[in-house]
Amino acid sequence: AAATMAWRRDVIRILEELYPLEYAEGWDNVGVLIDTMSEGGPVSDVAFVTNDLTEAVVDEAIAAGASLIITYHPTPFHSFKKLTRNNAASRVILKCASAGIIVFSPHTACDIAFGGVNDWLAQGFAFGQEASKITPVEPRTDDPRAGSGRVVRLDKAVTVRQVIEKTKEKLGVQHVRVSLASNLLGVQGALDKEGVVQSVAVQAGAGSSVLAKCTSAQVWVTGEMSHHEVLAAAANNVTVILAEHTNTERGFLPNMVEEVAKRIQQKGSKVSFLVSRMDSDPLTVV
Repeated sequence: AAATMAWRRDVIRILEELYPLEYAEGWDNVGVLIDTMSEGGPVSDVAFVTNDLTEAVVDEAIAAGASLIITYHPTPFHSFKKLTRNNAASRVILKCASAGIIVFSPHTACDIAFGGVNDWLAQGFAFGQEASKITPVEPRTDDPRAGSGRVVRLDKAVTVRQVIEKTKEKLGVQHVRVSLASNLLGVQGALDKEGVVQSVAVQAGAGSSVLAKCTSAQVWVTGEMSHHEVLAAAANNVTVILAEHTNTERGFLPNMVEEVAKRIQQKGSKVSFLVSRMDSDPLTVV
């Protein structure tokens, strides 16, 4: 059965080439999290992709006959003293293990890598301006194209409203939460004021720790920030756009699948990639 299992190893190797695990934050939990590689027996050619590995998503993956799950957010994340059925994360682990499913997470390695989540997010805010530049908030010394967060420096300034509309368009959401910069509060027609936004800083997920290092941008786009982090940004004359945590990440998954599928085909492996339908942000605006 070794030959039939080789494709999973190939997919994992490709993911590690695209998003080097050494790039991940120290607190993160990345790479192969559940390893059933040596179990033997025939293995399906289905790789399942999700943003969050909830129990509903695991059930969906098992029903689809998956033998590999690529989950952007790591599950397991915390350490466990015991695996029992009365804990949701434990049930996820037990279900995957008993179904012979390998679980892999790239998480912050994928945020930081060149061509990863943050580059995908930042590209939405170039406004088709060829001279716009995208650079990391904190570039890595070994590869300055990689690093945490991204800043988009625009060739021609845009309005705050244009950035809001672009966020909705890029992420496929109807609503975002907006906190106006202090210097725009009380300004008549602040959203449509010309020349306000010369640069936009983005960070997928919960971005305040990264974005706080980029007070030169007029707008921050991220998934979530705490009340006090938003107040601090406003005081620094930064407008904040919040789209909910996973809404800033999930749209990248088809891009990741495309990159991996292209490379796996070159190796001559046949793999079906399925993106979860059950996976969605837990928060909706009603």
